[in-house]
Amino acid sequence: MKSDQVRKQQVPMESVYPITITSDYTFIRSDYFYLFFSHIAYTAFYIFLGIVFFQIIGRYKVRGKKNLHSLKKKGFITVANHCHIFDTVLTGMAMLPRRPWYASVQRNFEAPYFRNMFRILRGFPIPDGAFGLRRILKPVVDAVKNGNIVHFFPEEELWPFYQDIDYFQKGAFYLAHHANCPVVPVVHLFKPRTFFGKKRSDHILSITTVIGEPLVPRVPREEGKGVDMESVQVMCDSAQKWMKTMLDEYHGRKP
Repeated sequence: MKSDQVRKQQVPMESVYPITITSDYTFIRSDYFYLFFSHIAYTAFYIFLGIVFFQIIGRYKVRGKKNLHSLKKKGFITVANHCHIFDTVLTGMAMLPRRPWYASVQRNFEAPYFRNMFRILRGFPIPDGAFGLRRILKPVVDAVKNGNIVHFFPEEELWPFYQDIDYFQKGAFYLAHHANCPVVPVVHLFKPRTFFGKKRSDHILSITTVIGEPLVPRVPREEGKGVDMESVQVMCDSAQKWMKTMLDEYHGRKP
């Protein structure tokens, strides 16, 4: 499924409360007040969805945690397929006990109900426009260099329950080259659960998250110089190909 057929499945995020992202906007907040309340909200959200919903109902499993061992206390970027309204929770559970920051399109921070939830749960907007990526470059690079994980969805659009990989935006991989850090690909795999051999609902899923091996820039950026865009493309293609391979194997599809 691609193009218009897929786009009909997207979760609409209507921009009801437009925001202006000023030049002094703090994308990744480090103030005590924010971190205190974010910690409470993040913990409560993950206990409810992570344990009650995904672990018990979804029989959630994580594979590939060993691929994070070499990155303890180091900053890096993660990317995943955007296939569930709460796939940020799935990604966060895979990264536990560490807590990533989550980049998302600006309209998600302008939507009713979701806008405040995204922000308090360590989310930050990618500003609209041609220079949106440039505006988050320094905050993301600084966060990674300070030992944080920053997560992106390179497909950009949320396609619920879609178990394939479509076109990737290169922004996350471009930022990784600026930070000279690894990108860790993550893929969420799921099928409807069966009870006594019968499927009860398309929304009650058996879920597995797989963490891939870290991808490092083939051509690291030298101080004061630009990014090698061919190296960015290679990293992007490698992550995309690995995700698609995992999905094909899980669903028994031929490549």
